[in-house]
Amino acid sequence: MRFIAIALLSLILLTGCGRKLDPTLDDYLPPDEIQSISLSSDTEKIIISWNHPEKAKGKVESFLIERVNKGEKKELGYYGKDINSLEDRDFIFGETYTYRIFAISAKGVYSKPIEASITPKKLPDVVNLEYKITPEGVLLSWEKNQSLSYNIYRLDRQGQRKKIGFSEKNLFLDEILPSNIIELLESSKSYITYQITPALRDESAYIEGKAKEINVSIDQFIPSKPEEIFWTINEYGAYISWKEVPEKWIIGYKIYRKYSKEANFQLIGTTKIPLFFDDDYNINNIQKPVYYRISTQGPLRDSEAFEIKVEAMNE
Repeated sequence: MRFIAIALLSLILLTGCGRKLDPTLDDYLPPDEIQSISLSSDTEKIIISWNHPEKAKGKVESFLIERVNKGEKKELGYYGKDINSLEDRDFIFGETYTYRIFAISAKGVYSKPIEASITPKKLPDVVNLEYKITPEGVLLSWEKNQSLSYNIYRLDRQGQRKKIGFSEKNLFLDEILPSNIIELLESSKSYITYQITPALRDESAYIEGKAKEINVSIDQFIPSKPEEIFWTINEYGAYISWKEVPEKWIIGYKIYRKYSKEANFQLIGTTKIPLFFDDDYNINNIQKPVYYRISTQGPLRDSEAFEIKVEAMNE
């Protein structure tokens, strides 16, 4: 080993004649070895990640990463002490790769190596991927392979994928909020894109397979029609309430009004809760009858409107 001679010299100085070690000689002792190493792979790359305690980094100047494949050793390079991961794209499915990492001090002294192995594999594709829009969001389903688990990603407005979940079953519910859809619409996207990847963890590494993609059109998010509408009128105005629709991804509700002498309904307000107050129509300002329409506002399409006829009675 490259640091043995220096380590032995340091040990002699430590123990010889009962004298204490010169503080400057501590620089020549081997640094602490890497605390842990983890390996993962997908269809394009092997990712090598490592962890070194913060308290030990003061004695580390760089890291050396080596790879061994079929008995052949290759240096992948030296990396600064603030680097903790590396991508290796030069590999063949089914072959085993062993990675070694050395910590190196400012004086060029090497730590003991830490190593781990991985055998990248082609995992079975995700098949029969489907979706269903529910009141909570998007329910994804696919054909389950018993030996695999699955990662679920959603693409953001820049097209970058973000992991939103993990499943060991054959389905996943993505709970959608109005903000999720509005963000996409603001970037001129009319659909939500999901990617599902198969995954397998063996004794020493994590393997991820090819992504299966599916688009969910936003114009299919059509909310339910408001129901069970109640109203009351006093000297302050008309109070209208209704049963909250089950969809969690709605924008809100739209309220339209038409007096008896008017031909068309006019939008008079919106609300995020199933309650609206119309102070233009009260028992002191009666034009009877008056008609209201209430619809649920979806991301792109509104529900069918519920219409009621309201008449105030003079006292």
